[in-house]
Amino acid sequence: MQTKDAESGPVYLSDDGFPDEPKAASGCAVCRTLKSQWRQATELGSPAYGMSHATDLAIEIRRHPHGKGGMS
Repeated sequence: MQTKDAESGPVYLSDDGFPDEPKAASGCAVCRTLKSQWRQATELGSPAYGMSHATDLAIEIRRHPHGKGGMS
């Protein structure tokens, strides 16, 4: 059996590394604000640009508690 090592060829990434665009809840001001911040974090050249920040914002949007006893 032949194994491949790290020098066997180039690696191609399928995307830019940012998480998929988060789905903000309709009518929620918190989600709307977080999504605006997410767009800034994914915009090349923006002072807020950063994959880690964009990922954190996407997670926060996904976990925002609509109708689960939290404030929305």
